[in-house]
Amino acid sequence: MKFPLSWLKELVDFEDTIEGLSDKLTFAGLEVENIETIGGTFEGVVVGEIKAIEPHPNADKLRLCTVEYGADETMRVVCGAPNVEVDGKYPFAPVGTTLPGGFTLKKAKIRGEVSMGMLCAKDELGLGNDHAGLMVLNADLAPGTPFANLMPPPETVFELEITPNRPDCLSIIGIAREVAAIYGAELRMPSIELKESTETAESLISVDIQDAERCPRYTARVLKNAKVGPSPDWMVARLEACGIRAISNLVDITNYVMLETGHPLHAFDYHLVKDGKIIVRRAEAGETFTTLDDEERELTDEMLVIADPEKAVALAGVMGGANTEIKDDTSTVLLEAATFEQSGIRHTAKALGHFTDSSYRFQRGVNADTVEWASRRAAALMAELAEADLCAGVVDAYPAPKTKNQVSVKWANICKLIGLDVPVDEMKKIFQTLEMVILSSDDEGATLEIPTFRDDLVREVDMIEEVARMYGVDKIPEKLPTAQVVAGAHDDRVRAITACRKNLAGLGAREIMNYTLVNHPLLDLFGKSDDREELPHPISAEQSVLRTSLIPQMVESLGRNKSRQINNAVFFEIGRTFSKGAQQTEKVCLGVMGTPGRAALDSMRAVSEEEIFLWLKGLTEQLLIAQKVTKVKFQPLEKHGAFEEGRALKVMNGKTEIGVIGLINSNARKEWRLNDPVAAAELNLDPLISNIWKTGTVQDIPLYPATERDFAFIVDEAVRHEEIIKAINGGAPAELEKVELFDIFRGKSLEKGKKSMAYSFVYRSPKGTLTDDKVNKFHEAAGQRVCKATGAAIRES
Repeated sequence: MKFPLSWLKELVDFEDTIEGLSDKLTFAGLEVENIETIGGTFEGVVVGEIKAIEPHPNADKLRLCTVEYGADETMRVVCGAPNVEVDGKYPFAPVGTTLPGGFTLKKAKIRGEVSMGMLCAKDELGLGNDHAGLMVLNADLAPGTPFANLMPPPETVFELEITPNRPDCLSIIGIAREVAAIYGAELRMPSIELKESTETAESLISVDIQDAERCPRYTARVLKNAKVGPSPDWMVARLEACGIRAISNLVDITNYVMLETGHPLHAFDYHLVKDGKIIVRRAEAGETFTTLDDEERELTDEMLVIADPEKAVALAGVMGGANTEIKDDTSTVLLEAATFEQSGIRHTAKALGHFTDSSYRFQRGVNADTVEWASRRAAALMAELAEADLCAGVVDAYPAPKTKNQVSVKWANICKLIGLDVPVDEMKKIFQTLEMVILSSDDEGATLEIPTFRDDLVREVDMIEEVARMYGVDKIPEKLPTAQVVAGAHDDRVRAITACRKNLAGLGAREIMNYTLVNHPLLDLFGKSDDREELPHPISAEQSVLRTSLIPQMVESLGRNKSRQINNAVFFEIGRTFSKGAQQTEKVCLGVMGTPGRAALDSMRAVSEEEIFLWLKGLTEQLLIAQKVTKVKFQPLEKHGAFEEGRALKVMNGKTEIGVIGLINSNARKEWRLNDPVAAAELNLDPLISNIWKTGTVQDIPLYPATERDFAFIVDEAVRHEEIIKAINGGAPAELEKVELFDIFRGKSLEKGKKSMAYSFVYRSPKGTLTDDKVNKFHEAAGQRVCKATGAAIRES
């Protein structure tokens, strides 16, 4: 937000240096980004009159101009401005003049022709950013008149960084209100005097709001016999100081009042609005609309438009339409002042890639309660500066008037949180200077009524922040942190999470961190759901909903790394997920892509779905073992939005599901060009950390050697590893120490629909060395149990 200091001082009296004001604004939460001076002494710059123009012999776009800049004094200069004309009068800087910015003009040759000075545009004189052409001066001025005589003194312009929660400060009145509170001064609001004709606005216009949620309030006024022309110099100077180009008095007034009040307004040519009927409605899908910048835009049914019975006339909150714009022959004006729902304007501006000063304010929040005041202010200026006749009254559609919030505070809580004993009388004074009404007060605290322009104040902690910033954060004493022993308190959970993080790192995974806010399109790639908590007024459409799972951002992170030539990765994240009602669950997510489990010499062979799935399953199993989670089983999961159908498992701890694991679906992988299979697992954190501090049992180190045997079972494709293990363990002797699956084979040597699963068996006895005969008996019995339970056949070597 940019504003000239003179405009601020018109609304509030205070005495301070520029540096002092800058410090106080910054400490109050309105960070000063930049301070610049517009204008200067303009020493050496004079009024120049063009006496003759000749073409440049060596450049089509340049011309040779003879400039008179004093009594019978002329000079020839090279000029490329498109608006230079004979008899035109423009600022002229002869050789030797130092322009704002420290640039001193010298005699120069431009494409072979000597130039003895410069005809100046506004930006070259430090009067704004306009470089479209030369600055045109009054035709009555005498050549050689010092330019400084025509200009006001240099102007100091502040630029503030306004945080999203303070839309009230996107106006000079809002900033003046803050300055008045800081200095204990009085805010002077602009006076409004309306002279209305006998004809009423209601007889000429009507307003129909068809979507009251998206348009809480809409006001309309009519002004007749307006004279379109240039704005007065004082208004042009203020607009340009704030970075807005002056156009004509009617349009400039809407921009001026927007800067003054924070309320965007729009002026329509009344005669171009069919029957004077305003309809606030959703656009039709595929409807096209040409905005004031002559760009035709295709709309969606999520966008709000201002329309008449035949057509859209404005894109609500973003920009007006070319079909009703103010032109030189406009005489009757329909003046709009309204407020629109924030997220809808943000969506429209982002979807169309079209951001304006109007949309910037609407998507942060415009106070519906003061819309009509801004309309009156603009109408008064149009009556004054465009000699318009204002029709009596206003059409004001306000279905649900805004109510003021009430917040209760405790004096002790304020002092405790700030860390400073602020006198109660001082706190009351601060609240009153910020235009809050003290409804009730006692020795314990107070109940405050919040003005409607401060929607950000809803809790006691918000009020504490107001006291801190206005009393002075620089007054808060520095204190060293102190430790306190609290009986019965412990940090077991924190240490357990730390242990889990270390175990994950020990398994070769690298930690990533993501924001808890995501967007619907990202979540939709992993399954649509109604169990999502949306933010009512998100700052960005990209961060509009609380994440329901860690998997989407895990895959996004893998994809971003892949796009940067990171082909192998094992990531983990520990974070919160949310369901409807902002119910929180802490989870752990693991993601794997590439060939991190292979040796370097074997890294070029393409990874298969089975291989990457087993890698991740192995990592998950090892994590669960390290976290002392017992009774773990994996069960088929037929359908899950994040995974390929039939390529996922539920992770069970006894009879409780604690997570899922699977291969990421192809649609999600395509989004980030992940052509090879990617696997991810998501586990609830609580089961992983609940047993971490339990003491395990100690086993003796084996004294006798082990004996190994193998079996390869030919089974149907539908037979699962779990079934085979269950059959093996169903009557296994105590000497069976371990069983591991080491190979799965499918090939032409097997029948269609069959697969070979090879297992390694380890036998050992704590009492002595096992004989081959005994091991063979154990092993044959295990094979028979598998064949009987699964219909397997033992594959001959």
